[in-house]
Order: sequence, then structure tokens, then C-alpha cells
Amino acid sequence: MNNILRVRNTAGDLVVDSDTLGTECIGKASFSRIVQPYQEFSARQSGWSNYTFASDRTVLWAMGMPPGRRVGILGTSYLNGLHTVAVYCGANPDGDGFDVQEPVDIWAFSTLLDSKPSPFGLILRHSVTGRLTHDFGRPNVTFPIAGGDLDSLVQLPAVGRPVAIGNSPFRHVSYSPYDPDDPRSGYVKTDTRRFLIRYENNAVAYSSGTTHRSSNENGPMPEDTTFTEPSPFFIIDGTFLP
Repeated sequence: MNNILRVRNTAGDLVVDSDTLGTECIGKASFSRIVQPYQEFSARQSGWSNYTFASDRTVLWAMGMPPGRRVGILGTSYLNGLHTVAVYCGANPDGDGFDVQEPVDIWAFSTLLDSKPSPFGLILRHSVTGRLTHDFGRPNVTFPIAGGDLDSLVQLPAVGRPVAIGNSPFRHVSYSPYDPDDPRSGYVKTDTRRFLIRYENNAVAYSSGTTHRSSNENGPMPEDTTFTEPSPFFIIDGTFLP
């Protein structure tokens, strides 16, 4: 019989499984540039900031959670050992509803390498292969303190530096008349996405942010569309992250 250790939190969420690879922080991404919301012809586009991280390992991105800021990953790329990640971190929307962008801390996590374990701390190995899966003697392993999804609001315990891992592909596209009194005036197309936000009371949930609006669309006005997924996320204590 195989021996497997599983640890759940008080909400019943699975936190540790000895047959599943754990992750650890492998470094902090470097800030590259920031772009504020901008106009391009008849369309307005949200801003973002770029970060880079040099590694040939598969990366799981973690984001700082400054209070009142919507935070999320807009896109990633990899070329010749360099990861580039575009990040949304915004608040204080302008007159068109687009958030002002700010820099935010971004860390790279990856699965533990099957290397020499730490001399102290709990070590877990796969029940069949014997591969190292968790090493709690290493600094900055991933140990969630809370988790949720697209439809839930999570109250965090007291923690000095909450850090989020998780992202939503949610996208809602809505259409409205450019001039309600003139059916020939065309229509306005607005795109919104969901980003994580930490409220002042230390609760975390997804919040909508405007990412695109075009005001010179012609022809019959389409129906609104929504793409959504459960979008799980979890929060870790980032007090000792670099």
C-alpha cells in the first residue's frame, strides 16, 4: 500500500499532497517599463507594466497585492531563456473608466527540483517514484493561507505581505449605442476583465477593470458576450520573499 500525506485547511481545501510537486520561489522579476492608458485612433486601451525574469524553468507567477489595486497577468512570453510578463496593477480610474497603472512586485515560482533536500524540516516524497515533492526546510515554498475563485470573496488572516497566485481569463464584451437618439451613429464596444483586488478590510476577490473601448463601430450592434472560467486563486504569506 502506498503512503500519501494530504493536508487540508479548516475550509477543507487541499493544501499539501505528497504525490504532487510543490513549488518554491526562484527569484523576483525585474521591472522593465510601464504604459498608462492610451488612445489609438477611435479606441482607448488600458495600460500595463512589463517585467522580465531569466530562467529556463517553467514559471508560475506570483503578484503583490497592494490594497485597493486590481492586479492580474495580461500575458507572458519566453525567448532564449528570458521570460517577459505583462501585468495589470491599477486603481483610481480616469474619466473613461481606465485605471491608472502602478508598478507591483512580481515573483517567479517553479516546481521543486529533485535535488539534495534541506538538512532540517519536513521532507515529502512521491509514494511510487520516491521523487522529492515537498521540502519545508527550504525558504519560500508555496503554502497557501487562503484560496478562492471567480465567485467568492475570501477573508485573509492577519499577514504582513499577502501575495496572490492565480489569474482569470474572464472577459466581458458589451455594446451600447454611440448616440441613443441616432440609430445611424454606430455603437461603442467595451471590453472588461476580472482582476484580483485586496480591499482595506483584508478581503480578496475578483473585480472588473476596463481594458478596451472603441467608439466608432458601424453596422448592426452585436449582442453582449462573456467568456468565463472558475479562475481559482490562492494567497500565500510573502513576508520572506526577496
